[in-house]
Amino acid sequence: MIYEIFSSIAEKYDLMGHVFSLGIDGIWRNIASKEAILDKPSYNLLDAATGTGSLAIEIAKKSEKEHKNIKITGIDINKDMLDIARRKIKSRSLNNVIDIKTEDAMKLDEPPDYYDVVTAGFLLRNVDDTMAFSSEMERILKKGGKFILLEMGRIDFWPADLFFKLYSPVIRFVGSFIDKRAYRWLTSSIMTFDRYKMAGILREYSFKDIKIKNLPFCIGFIITGEKG
Repeated sequence: MIYEIFSSIAEKYDLMGHVFSLGIDGIWRNIASKEAILDKPSYNLLDAATGTGSLAIEIAKKSEKEHKNIKITGIDINKDMLDIARRKIKSRSLNNVIDIKTEDAMKLDEPPDYYDVVTAGFLLRNVDDTMAFSSEMERILKKGGKFILLEMGRIDFWPADLFFKLYSPVIRFVGSFIDKRAYRWLTSSIMTFDRYKMAGILREYSFKDIKIKNLPFCIGFIITGEKG
């Protein structure tokens, strides 16, 4: 179902994400990408569920400004989204920085203890098994390696929660002209996803220093941590 949903909205994914978030998605990616810049000259980074490549591209741009030599591998299970990612990467002349592969985040074809950083933008709500992803992330990260998980979920701050409950029908109505099922899933999965439960799952693995950082408007958040 998730594969079909993202295939149906792939061409409009970036635009509608920007419109429905009122432009905040760009701010969220900017914050997440800053977390991915390490205090070392060169390293390997995996961007899981890279989709149309927006987060990977943002990280690549920041790494260039910071004079970092980052090799980014972007993986996703959806080939339609990856086709757009490849076009965007080529148009920005980032082919030598970002390598795109078709892979399942719950069963990665990546070597163990290889990556210094794993990032994921809006992956957690869209995998069948967050424990399987957590296990794979633990396997491929080096000891001391960092993860940055950008996601949206259930809101604790009541004014923001009230706003989203009033705004969700608007998203579903406008989104129905593109794919009714897709935007119904988007809003319902946001309202049910629990960031604290996800942090608890991550604590069952060899991760340490797990932190949740709420982003502007509280619906978005970043979970960070390191492999112990």
